Amino acid sequence: MMKAAASLLFFAVTAVSGFQIAPNGPASRIVAESSTLIGPKSFQLFASSPTSESETSDSATESKAQGILDEFHASNLPFRIVVIGNGAILETTSKLGPKSKSSVSPKTGDKLLTFASEDASFEFHVKVDQITKITFVTSERPLPDGESKTMRVSRFLNEKGDPMCCLILADSSDESAQWFDGMNERYGQEVNL
Repeated sequence: MMKAAASLLFFAVTAVSGFQIAPNGPASRIVAESSTLIGPKSFQLFASSPTSESETSDSATESKAQGILDEFHASNLPFRIVVIGNGAILETTSKLGPKSKSSVSPKTGDKLLTFASEDASFEFHVKVDQITKITFVTSERPLPDGESKTMRVSRFLNEKGDPMCCLILADSSDESAQWFDGMNERYGQEVNL
């Protein structure tokens, strides 16, 4: 039995392009990566405790972009979410959540971070590995009545420098402004990934 397990582990290690030991609470698991025709895949070779099949995120593999997006989620603040697509722009105002999940697309192999409403009637999927820069900008926008509005905008850019999406803080309270200013102090106005 041990010989068969060792042979299987040897085969699995030599058949994939890389592997790492990822902590899972008090237990550990070996996570492997391979490339297929549709892109890289991650899978679990074995675990010493059960894990969710859709679980792909842990502190060892979380990217900086995902960490920043997780802070947006944890803030529980509303954002004007602007997604720029090929020939279309989608805008809505929502909190990022309450649900948040990291996964790998079965079609493309892209790592996704999903924020969803409780009933999943609204979902916002972000391909976190395509984010190469995040900017935090505070600016004044003049209003028709002569007043001005403070805009707190986070832009998520791809490798070409094109915007993937923008998160505009929709709450103008002092608490929200302090949260955004704290993000700006922690990461700077520009985060290169």
